[in-house]
Amino acid sequence: MLYELRDRFTRWLVYRQTLASLRRVPDRTLADAGISREHIREHARRASQYH
Repeated sequence: MLYELRDRFTRWLVYRQTLASLRRVPDRTLADAGISREHIREHARRASQYH
């Protein structure tokens, strides 16, 4: 149970850090990477699932 809690917390941290990082990226750079502002949360969620 403790491991599950730790893993969930780690995934949440990765999500928040990725979200913050992507929000700081200029629109043009996001577009070059094929990411729109409206899909930032989805990309952050996917990144946290694979961490």
